[in-house]
Amino acid sequence: MRDFYEHYYAAVNHSHSHARFCERAFGRNLGQHGFADIAQLDALIAAANLGPGQHALDLGCGNGMIAEYISDQSSAQVTGLDYIPAAIRQAQVRTAPKAERLSFLVGDINALDLPSAAFDAILLIDTIYFSNDYRTTIRQLVDALRPGGRLVFFYAYGWAPGMSIEDFPRETLAPDQTPLALALQANQLAFTTQDFTAEDYRLAQLRKRVLTELKAALADDGLQFIYENRMGEANGISRAVELGLHRRYLYRTHSSLPAAPC
Repeated sequence: MRDFYEHYYAAVNHSHSHARFCERAFGRNLGQHGFADIAQLDALIAAANLGPGQHALDLGCGNGMIAEYISDQSSAQVTGLDYIPAAIRQAQVRTAPKAERLSFLVGDINALDLPSAAFDAILLIDTIYFSNDYRTTIRQLVDALRPGGRLVFFYAYGWAPGMSIEDFPRETLAPDQTPLALALQANQLAFTTQDFTAEDYRLAQLRKRVLTELKAALADDGLQFIYENRMGEANGISRAVELGLHRRYLYRTHSSLPAAPC
């Protein structure tokens, strides 16, 4: 996985075809390798209640373009953390004029070393999947929150190609029964959710159309591997939603209290 992302950030840094893909599929080129368009990012900013004087951590920030967008839109201070050093260097160079409210660090979600009580919000935009132990990671993130701080996740879960449809536990699709929800409850965190499954399906169809139209241009830029990866993801999401076996949620925690989701 690390090799993929090292290749990805090196390849897309100057790719016009990938920029066009992001603009058309997500509404703006933020170097996205994920599933959140501008509307979803704006929903996340609102859920995180970010504003001037707030400090957020974007865990899994990649090259920092999404963290930069979040800071630009909210005027909050944002620290980005990612395990790909080249992506962090890109972020640091690009945002140097905004260093008073943007900073970027190399770090690993499975080896976190965060300061205690440092952040008003911690954002995980399709990042928690990289954790080897959701419960442990969430406990470490809670320790890094200031009093009243919140965790905000974009999280997709469901059947994937190669799984047995008949054996997939449908009950785990409920917002309070997903692996993430169980890990939050294990940490005594109350949370609310918003369902973005319909938006995820719509975005998958759009991604397929745009990828098909830009296939030759992506290949010319040496990005055939990205075309194949993105098309595979979009097809997988489409099939899972059509089977009724996929959900996408925005989770927001509230406090260290007995869990009472949704």
